[in-house]
Amino acid sequence: MNHNDISMPFVKASSAIAAAVAAKAEVVEQLATSATAHSSYHTWAAVNAIPWGTIASIAAALYSLLLIAEWFWKKLWRPFFESRGWLPKTRRRVITVEEYEAGNTDRAPL
Repeated sequence: MNHNDISMPFVKASSAIAAAVAAKAEVVEQLATSATAHSSYHTWAAVNAIPWGTIASIAAALYSLLLIAEWFWKKLWRPFFESRGWLPKTRRRVITVEEYEAGNTDRAPL
């Protein structure tokens, strides 16, 4: 696997979409209201005074921004920095049998 590959892209994209849909549908506020339906007034007021929908929207937006930043880093910025020599290239190198037997590797002994 290349270090520029995005791992589990379908899972990340679908979870970001699900988080955004849940925030838009105000599922969190409905859960908070139903969870405090039979509680005391103070508990109900404390839990339902929190803007759960806004918090869920902010969390979904932050998660989406992190996924976008990961994509930009792996697909654009890191290859650009590596091509300029500002970052070391982290390519996996296959060691041949001759190199292994000669001991010309940076590997630890087995």
